[in-house]
Amino acid sequence: MMRRFIIIFLSIIMLPMLAFAEEDWSGYYNIDSVWDGQKSITNKQFEETMDALQARQKKKEQKQREKAIKKVKGSSLIPQMDAHNDDMVNEQPDETLDEFQLLNIPVDFIANGEKVECGYYQVLGEKKSDGVYLLLYQAHSLKAKIKAKETNDDFDEATIKFVKVIPCNDHQMKIIFGSVDFNAFAYITFIEPESVF
Repeated sequence: MMRRFIIIFLSIIMLPMLAFAEEDWSGYYNIDSVWDGQKSITNKQFEETMDALQARQKKKEQKQREKAIKKVKGSSLIPQMDAHNDDMVNEQPDETLDEFQLLNIPVDFIANGEKVECGYYQVLGEKKSDGVYLLLYQAHSLKAKIKAKETNDDFDEATIKFVKVIPCNDHQMKIIFGSVDFNAFAYITFIEPESVF
């Protein structure tokens, strides 16, 4: 008895679902003609549309700029800095004015009687009462402090701030350093690389 009740109950529930499923899939007979009525556009039409959108964007930016200018009262005494000047360009900070300068020393060397490994170093020049020093940093740790000799020579460098390593002989290199405050040089003794043969 229970079986008959379950079968009748399920058939009552499933019969409308099957009918609905049949109606749902019957509406897709025109799937092949979906794109009829749409036309393709040419590259010229696409470019014209993009130009129109860009012009609208520029107009919107100009309105925002004019609104911002209205908030600024008066004008600058320097024409380049005047907010009403259309050619005004935001100045980006010069990356070369960084406090540190980067130097690559390709071999191990001796500084203050200790071995310093080869690598990249940030170099900072320091002027004290007893002379000038070149401070070699890696990250935040000071790896070497080299006593240097101050000079007026700019070593024929094109920029004011520079730092380079120049080989001198088989056991020494010369570090040349230039900054706004002073120019200096220092000799360091490098360790001969061990042969791998």
